[in-house]
Formats: sequence, C-alpha cells, structure tokens
Amino acid sequence: MFWFQRGMAFLPFSLIVWTYTTFALSYILAVSRGDVDAVFPYISDTGARKPESCIFGQMLNISACLALATLYVRYKQTCGYIDDVRIENSNLVEKLNKVSLVFAVLICLGMSLVANFQETSVVVIHFMGAMMTFGLGTVYEFLQAFITYKMHPEINGKSIFVARFVISTLSAIFFIIVSVTGGLVKIVDENNNVQLHWKPSDPGYGIHLTSTISEWLLAASFLAYFFTFLKEFQLITIRSDTTLHRTNLYHSDSDLTQIVKNEVATASTA
Repeated sequence: MFWFQRGMAFLPFSLIVWTYTTFALSYILAVSRGDVDAVFPYISDTGARKPESCIFGQMLNISACLALATLYVRYKQTCGYIDDVRIENSNLVEKLNKVSLVFAVLICLGMSLVANFQETSVVVIHFMGAMMTFGLGTVYEFLQAFITYKMHPEINGKSIFVARFVISTLSAIFFIIVSVTGGLVKIVDENNNVQLHWKPSDPGYGIHLTSTISEWLLAASFLAYFFTFLKEFQLITIRSDTTLHRTNLYHSDSDLTQIVKNEVATASTA
C-alpha cells in the first residue's frame, strides 16, 4: 500500500495532482494554439477560449468536488477530535470548525463559478467566483491555522501550526497583490472584451505581470496548504451506515401482502 492510500490521504493527494494537471493542460493547449502569451498569463486566461475552456471547466469542476470532499473530511476529523479527546479549547474549536465548513462550501462554489462562467462569457460572475475562491480561501486557511493552534498540545505539535500559518500569510500577501494590481490595470474594455495578449511595450505591462505571477503563486500556496493535511488524513477513515426505515415502499405491509396474493392468483389462472 502506498502512503497516499492510507486512510483518507488519497483525497488531498488527488486534489493536488488533479488541479496541477488541470492548470498544466489548459496552459499547454492555450499557448500552443496562440490564445495566450507564454509568459505568465492569468490562470483563467488559459481556459478562456475553446477548446481549452471545455477542458479547464470540466477538470476544475472535478477539483471543486475533490476540494469539498477534502474539506468535509477535515471538518469531520476535527469533530472527532472534539468528541474523543479532551481539548482545553473545545467549545471555541467546535464553533470555528462549523464556521470553516460554511467557508469550505462557499470556496468550492466559487471554484465551480470560475469553471462554468469563463471570463470571456460572463466576466462579472467569473470574477465573483475568483474572489470567493481566493478571498474566502485565504480566510479559511487562517481559520484552520488557528484551530490547529488551539488543538496544541493535545492533538498536534506547533510545527504544523507554524507551517499552516506561514502558508496562510503568503496566501494573504499574494491575494492582496493580485487584488491591487489587477485593479490598477485595465483588463476588460468597454465592450467587456478581455485582453489576453500583452506586449512589454503595453502600458501597465509590469503591473500586469506582477498580478499574474502573484495569482500563480496564490494558487500554488493554496495547494501547498492541502499538503499539510496529508499526514493527518492517513489517520482517519469515514464510513457510511445504511438504515432502512421500511423494507418496502408500500403504505403498509397489508398492501404488500394483497399485491403478492393478486400476483399469485394471476399466475395460477394464466
């Protein structure tokens, strides 16, 4: 058994590999077709035109599902710690854990919006989805870092908190840079056409390049955060139990008995 097959570690592992593959495929296809420049386009630019938009959208939707499953397991894992281990800050951790689950759902919804509403089609919805993904995602990282800190020393050491806090801080820095520089450069014209090609001689090219590089680094920091879940996810398994409240879909057992009798009688006369 490989290390990523232990427990639920396959979820964050699959999310990381799949998302990097999504970015790589859409980038290679977009550059090879001449739809974007090879030097640090926006991630969304690589999935703005057909056929790469179809690949980018479908694969990013799958990433959103994997992210939701991963973050839900993290929620249930923290619930298990609260129930089974005597944590000094259990009440606070429980409240923050529920808040983080709400953020997790909104983050994954934002990813789905980015995937399904390309910037060349519905730019407002696309940017809203990006803000939900990156903005709320940064807040989620800090929430989880704080939860990790409050679960020390009963559950984890300080090193994992430091790692998550550092990644969260980097994400916040990159998010601020992307937001500020993206607002300084005119990306969309009066007709809602997105500028996909940039030349070094274009006004604001340096700011644009700063924005795109920061976005790639922001996405990388997000995926790096999921790396911190790998070891913990090896130590958890989630099972689903099935409970049948009735053994059939009839109104009562007498109805079922009567139907069986009628079928037997019909078969006998046939």
